[in-house]
Amino acid sequence: MSNGQMLGATASEVHDGFSFTDPSGGDSGPTSGNFTSLSLSLVPEDDPILVNPDPKYFCPVHGGLLREAVQTECGHRLCQACVGLYLGSDKKKRCPANEEDCSDITKENILPDPGFRREIKQLAVYCPFKGKGCKVTVKFGLLNNHTKDCEYRDVRCIYSDRGCNQSILFKDADTHNKMCPCRPVFCELCNQEFNASEQKKHEDSICPAALIDCPFLCGIENLKRSQLADHEMVCPKRPSECKFKSLGCPFMGDSETIRAHEQNIESHFEVVCEFALKSEINRMREKEYYEQMLGTFIRNSEQLSNTVKSNHRDLKLKMVQQVERLIILEQKNQQYETTIAGLRQEMQNLQQSIEQLKVLITQVSNAERQVASHEIRMAEMDLRFQMLETASYDGKLLWKIRDFSHRKRDAVQGRTVSLYSQPFYTGRFGYKMCARVYLNGDGIGRGTHMSLYFVVMKGEYDALLSWPFQHRVSLILMDQSPEKRHLKDEFFPDPNSTSFRRPMAAEMNVASGCPLFVAHTVLDNPSNNYVKDDTLFIKIAVDVTNLTPI
Repeated sequence: MSNGQMLGATASEVHDGFSFTDPSGGDSGPTSGNFTSLSLSLVPEDDPILVNPDPKYFCPVHGGLLREAVQTECGHRLCQACVGLYLGSDKKKRCPANEEDCSDITKENILPDPGFRREIKQLAVYCPFKGKGCKVTVKFGLLNNHTKDCEYRDVRCIYSDRGCNQSILFKDADTHNKMCPCRPVFCELCNQEFNASEQKKHEDSICPAALIDCPFLCGIENLKRSQLADHEMVCPKRPSECKFKSLGCPFMGDSETIRAHEQNIESHFEVVCEFALKSEINRMREKEYYEQMLGTFIRNSEQLSNTVKSNHRDLKLKMVQQVERLIILEQKNQQYETTIAGLRQEMQNLQQSIEQLKVLITQVSNAERQVASHEIRMAEMDLRFQMLETASYDGKLLWKIRDFSHRKRDAVQGRTVSLYSQPFYTGRFGYKMCARVYLNGDGIGRGTHMSLYFVVMKGEYDALLSWPFQHRVSLILMDQSPEKRHLKDEFFPDPNSTSFRRPMAAEMNVASGCPLFVAHTVLDNPSNNYVKDDTLFIKIAVDVTNLTPI
């Protein structure tokens, strides 16, 4: 893609195949806010050295080689990850090239440059291990493949688990492994395994099968080291101590020399005298020490005796005070016991009163339930009387809906979605019916129309009536102005609909009528006079001309 074609791409085309990273923490794509964490990884992660360096291949933000290059509107290039790093929390900022014709860059006007990305992958670069002797140059796009197999890369010694911490070049690995001080070797005498660096120590002081001479020069030669301990126990040249060592004689030698030494009475007499003198001196020093300790003990005892006597007087005074306090506490305790006895009696009286109150509360609760039951019956009877007073027996219902604005607001907010009218009848012993209205609409009329429905209810004389219900129904919105421009809709019942069959299980059938009875724009227009003094009148008329009397 040419530069001109790239600059002509739309913002939507950019975001289809490219995303940016916000360095403040928001991630809108697969890239990272740190330019070292890119989709193109290197080993090592530093920028490679170009064979023919050119400034156009370097990012003006972080100064390194361009990674996943993108292009600004002014034609400059920078790393994809560096866009978010450069903008930071700003929505736009001047191009980092900072030339005279540079324009502001945003995340929306930056475009990917796949052609330049391919060009960078074709650049000749030195091996990253050039400083260790590698003279190979490869294309940047193939650098990873070379570094994985380069002879100058660092590898670990195969004996690292035995303690070798040397880092060696791959090409020198075989030579190192043959001479590694941590390579395993085996002793030819005892067949023990150890590191090559420990071979001399093993042979000189550890190997149990090595042949050695007696260290006491008794004449025994070629003795195995494992047998040395047993030989030392019986060796005639083994050094022994003089039996007067406890008296201070330091002499040591073989058994013959020790016997000759111990027969020298004069030398040992001097040792004994010296030991006795030292013992007497130590005894005198100990006596002096104990005399000093005894004097100190006597002085401390006198001080302690004086302290005890003083404390004894104080203790007597404190004991007298404590006895007085104890007497006062006993008196108060007797008072408390008397008070507690009185409180217990009051508690018993209170418990008896509580039991009596519980009985009274139970009686009151029963009375309240009876009163509530009578009130419910009275309310039901009152409702029946009201229904009888307002009931119509000629197949016509005139329904007055007060507080229209409040009721409509309840419908819009979902508190009272629909309203039912009082029942009306086609005759004294005819069909029982009512109307149902949705002030904020129902179904397809929700939110735009008022929906009005006709409902067939379960009546006392349904068994004597003919079913399904087949009489014409008229739905009328009354105009309260002198012009009487009533809105009217009528329908004939569908004999196949369950809405017009005899109600059996439920108190009423599913409502049927007009979900788009009248639009809110017509109803709320004050010039139409359908709502006046916050009151609405709805009329339901059932054609009873063909009704067969019972």
